[in-house]
Amino acid sequence: MNKTLAWMSWKFLFSRKALFGGSAPLALLGLIFGVALLVVSMAVMSGFERTLRDAMADVTGHAQVVKRSRFLDDPVELEERIKKVEPTLLGAVKYTFIEAVVARQGQISGILIQGIDRDRMDDVLNFSSRVDSGKVDISVQDENKPGAMIGKGLAKRMNLQVGDVFNVVIPIAESSDPSSFQRRVGQFRVTAILDLGKFEWNERFVVTDLKAAQDFAKIGEGYTGLLLKFKDIEHARDAAYHISQVLGSPYWVRDWRDSNESLFQAVEIERPVIFFVVSIIVIVAALNISSTLFVNVVQRYNDISILKTVGFTPRQILQLFSAQGVMIGALGLLGGFILGFILCALFAWLQQSLNLVAGSVYKIEGIHLQIRFIDSVAICVATLVICFLATLMPARRGSKLSPVEGLRYG
Repeated sequence: MNKTLAWMSWKFLFSRKALFGGSAPLALLGLIFGVALLVVSMAVMSGFERTLRDAMADVTGHAQVVKRSRFLDDPVELEERIKKVEPTLLGAVKYTFIEAVVARQGQISGILIQGIDRDRMDDVLNFSSRVDSGKVDISVQDENKPGAMIGKGLAKRMNLQVGDVFNVVIPIAESSDPSSFQRRVGQFRVTAILDLGKFEWNERFVVTDLKAAQDFAKIGEGYTGLLLKFKDIEHARDAAYHISQVLGSPYWVRDWRDSNESLFQAVEIERPVIFFVVSIIVIVAALNISSTLFVNVVQRYNDISILKTVGFTPRQILQLFSAQGVMIGALGLLGGFILGFILCALFAWLQQSLNLVAGSVYKIEGIHLQIRFIDSVAICVATLVICFLATLMPARRGSKLSPVEGLRYG
């Protein structure tokens, strides 16, 4: 389309007979709301996936290597073997998991103690971005009490603050009689309260130094496995598969996605479904725009006849009115994205104020909305194509009008 046609289409659109007349404003408003809802719905879906992924990466690394027994090979040698398979490996840290019970002020709660080698913890994990209060410190505190970072749900339920001491109880099998157990009690001091991103982690997780966890559970130098970090988190699945193939059956390797596979698959399935369902609003708005342009074509019979008389071809008339639909779509996109950003900001504020996302239901207690570039492109393409197709019929009606008929109606 040349500049003259574009200018004429713009002038025709911004007139009382078109955009500012009849039901056109309502049709445009419907399109804006449809695009805004698409923006918000895609931001929520992408944000849910990103929030859960970041939580997994920050707390348990990009991948985990576990052996069938607690006692692994030499960790330095094992890390070198892994690095030969995956040169993208940035770091590895030893860890262990211990199930226990916390007791305080007459209340008890089951917990999971994660012991981490504090010297290499920051190479793989990112607890500093998860701190609600306190500081990242799992060294031995005063009175020889190991420092511990706990989830905010556990802190609230057990009424714990930074600096408080809490008791932890675990059963240990008797060496002489494995069927008998003795109770072992340890004390830890809270150094930080964390928002770990997942509801069950906030309710159960206690992070402490690996040596303190080993001494408390009397497992010597034993540990559960290695937490790994790669250059690219999206490469973690392929990397975990390659490592698993090389290390063999004694080892179990899983990436950040494995433990929540069902949730991530649900997001992948629901995203296109929600996009299609919400797109129906855009389609309805486009049909309203189509009816408005039909009226506009009828009202411009005289103008169309004059244009054909001075040499405009049916193809140029078709382009003239089709461009109006694309322009309306562009206006709807602009207004929809602005409204969508406002609604996303409102959602984030309401989420903080009213706790809209129930952690016990959605597994996470907050969604960091994310508007992905690919989602924005999909929304733009879908909206413009729908608006263009909706305007083809009235545009064809105008292009087929004969000059004599148009002058008679004029």
